[in-house]
Formats: sequence, C-alpha cells, structure tokens
Amino acid sequence: MKFLRNIIVVLIALALAGLARLPWDDKVAADLHERRLLPEPINLDTREELGQTGLAIALGGLRPLIASMLNLEAHVHWENQDWYDLEQTYKTIVALQPRVRYYWTTGGWHLFSNAYADYSDRPGLSEGRRKRKQREFFDKGIAFLERGVEANPNDWKLWAELGNALSQNWRPVNLERAAEGFQRGFEFSGHLQLQRQHVYVLSRIPGREAESWEAAQKMWANPQNRRYISPRTIFYALQSRAGVRKFSVEEIFDNRWKAALDLPDYWFRQGEGYPMDGIRELLGELAEEYKISPQIGPLRYPPDKKFIRHPLTGKRFGTNPVTGKPRERTWRTIWMNQPRDYYRHHLRQTKSGIQ
Repeated sequence: MKFLRNIIVVLIALALAGLARLPWDDKVAADLHERRLLPEPINLDTREELGQTGLAIALGGLRPLIASMLNLEAHVHWENQDWYDLEQTYKTIVALQPRVRYYWTTGGWHLFSNAYADYSDRPGLSEGRRKRKQREFFDKGIAFLERGVEANPNDWKLWAELGNALSQNWRPVNLERAAEGFQRGFEFSGHLQLQRQHVYVLSRIPGREAESWEAAQKMWANPQNRRYISPRTIFYALQSRAGVRKFSVEEIFDNRWKAALDLPDYWFRQGEGYPMDGIRELLGELAEEYKISPQIGPLRYPPDKKFIRHPLTGKRFGTNPVTGKPRERTWRTIWMNQPRDYYRHHLRQTKSGIQ
C-alpha cells in the first residue's frame, strides 16, 4: 500500500510540474514556429491524404522520411507522365515539409513546364483540347509556386523561381508578377542577377517606362552589373527611350567595336518585347564605320521575315513531312546560323588589322 501511495504522489508531482511548464513550453514552441525552426502542425486535409498509418508515422516525427518516400513516388509519376497523380503527391509532400524549397520548386516545375511541354505534342488530342490542357497545368504549376511563396515569404529563391516561370516567352507570361518576383528576390538576397532580371522584365512592360528607366539607373550604378552584355544593351535602349544621354556609347560598351559585336544579338530579341530605341540607328552607324557588307548585316531584313529559300544561297529549306508545305525560317533564325559568324569574323579581322 505504501508503494502504491508513493507512485500516486510521484504521478501527481509530475502532472503539477507539467502544468507549471506548459506556458513556458507553449512560448518556446511559438517562438520556434515563428523562426521556422519547427514544422507546422499537420492540418486536417493532410491527415486525410496520409491515412491512419502515414499519419501515425508523421506524428511520430518521421515527416521528412515520408516526404522523401513520396518524392520517389512522384518521380515515377513524372516518368509515366501521370500529371494528376504527380500533382496530388506533391500537394501531400509540401503539406508534410512546407519549409523545404526543393519540393515547391520541383513540383511547380513539373506542372508548369514538363506537363505543359508534354501536352504540346501529345498524340490524339484536338488542338483546342491540347491548348486547354497546357493552360490547365501551367496554371496549376504557378498556383503551386504561389503557395510556396506564401508559405515561405522570405525565401528569395522561391521568388526568383516565380519570376523565371512567368517571364519566359515560350510559355504564358505575367510580366507584372514576374517583375515583383525578381524585385522581392533581390530585396531578400541582394543577388545582383535578380536586380538585372527585374530590369529586363520591367523594360518589357508597356506603361512602366519611367519605372524601368529608374530601375536601370540603379542597376547601372553598381559596376558589377556592367560586366555583362544584356545590362549594357538594355541600358542603352532605355537611355534612348528616356531621351537622355547620360552615358556615351563608348562608356556603355567600352568602345564602339564592342558595341558592334554585342548589339545584333539584342536586336533579334525584339520579338520578346525588349525596347529597341536607338538600336537600329546605332547598328546602321556601326555597319558603315566597320564596312559591314549589307549581305551579312543584321538589318538586311526584319527579324520575323520568313523565307522558304536561304536568302544568301538560294537553297530551299525542304518540305514539312506532316503538312507537305515548304519549310519556312525567319531571318532571325537564318542570321543566327551562319551570317552571324561571318559578321563577327569580319569585325575581328577589322580589329586585328588583317582586313
């Protein structure tokens, strides 16, 4: 009897100690949640998705293991192109591990990029259904990334991933949201590449010319950004669009020969919506200055002009085996193939004095 009484006393003491520690434990747990050092409690939807066995394991502290196993399952769905099953699997994964960036970026990429590409050439679909499926999975992937950003608002890489996903012109674009993604990513990381990408996207948005010029000047103020071709070419175009001449061609490109070398590639990106103010005029001046043959010059035809024969050789591009119609190529594609090499070779000869 004395032994049983001692056991009861010990249990009562432990219970009282636990009650006394409860406010302190709750405060510590709240602090860990706020600092994102402790996973969030599993919500009701996740419990239903996991089932009783999985839930018991997850509550036992094996949530990372469950997520890893499900990620292997998602990989099989990707190999089999089972996009709906992949989507559901990643929803469960991120519910278990909402702070792991990899799951958000990988799941989103599979949906907005891989599934989107799969439906572009999947056989047996009408053109209308093909486009609907592409749009459906693109939207699912973006929504998935948006959830990741919402769950991890200070993760600069997730913001950058969102910006990249929404700014590529071979998929649907949302330049406003992409610009915000790059800006937020730069604010959280200070990564100069994101500052440059923010300027690139802003420059493509109609109605935000003043803002893009202001952002370009901030970008240009850091000498590290001037080491790359794209900031130079875009800065020159935005400066021309603003109607000012803060920096000369020589200051922006180091010298006029370098401008002649770098500008043509930018000229052919106008289909992506980049500003072209002053580019044609400068390319024309440089072509005369460096005696560029009109045959190989980038300005010979509009970038999107189509040909069924090579404009330099006269050779046909063949026939499309599906439609039976002659193949077509744009001047941009043609110039980027061989004329570009001839153009750059001529410039290098001019610089070395071999011409």
